[in-house]
Amino acid sequence: MKYAIILITSLLVGFSNYAQDKTQIKDPKAKAILDKLTEAGKTYKTVKASFDYNLKNADADIDDTQSGQVWIKGDKYKITLNGMERYSDGKTIWTYLPDDDELQIAEAGTDDSEQNMKPSDLFTMYQNGFNYMYEAKTTINGKSLDVIKLFPEKGGKPYHTIKLFVDSSNNEIYQMLIMNKDGNHFTYTIKKMETNLELADSFFKFDESKAGDIIDLR
Repeated sequence: MKYAIILITSLLVGFSNYAQDKTQIKDPKAKAILDKLTEAGKTYKTVKASFDYNLKNADADIDDTQSGQVWIKGDKYKITLNGMERYSDGKTIWTYLPDDDELQIAEAGTDDSEQNMKPSDLFTMYQNGFNYMYEAKTTINGKSLDVIKLFPEKGGKPYHTIKLFVDSSNNEIYQMLIMNKDGNHFTYTIKKMETNLELADSFFKFDESKAGDIIDLR
């Protein structure tokens, strides 16, 4: 899925004009916070979150904020954002555009392209392919947060840096900033998160009979 649609998912996803540092950075202070985040994530059978999504590009004079919701159950997810609905049962991805009554169907893959990023990846993404370091303690909207910076170990990604703003009092991500090589900055702010709700598997499948125009990309 697109990073504009991950959460948080999730959430969760090449470098031009970017001299990548080949040094392996595995900051133990950052790792300790990230490990606690991962352990907390393992206790969530399901997650429901409402979030704000902001796209900012200073050069293009863009500063746009939208609100969305995401539901996660393992590799399954549903996301609503900006008039778009995306469902995935872990095997198939359905993207529905209500204004156009158009449904796009694609196969859920296993690579880390934007189409195939899953919100659940957010809890473990640092474990493979990333360097990380602790940046600072900061306060946003009255919340005391630890700032962790993630850097891809290899090229081929659309972003050069990801910042996680972690509330260490409950081991939850409050905000995530994705800094793209094209100058786009994507910020996700979690407004409310609920865990371990009862969500049927059918909740993560789209009823294709409800769509007028179907584009099957499989």
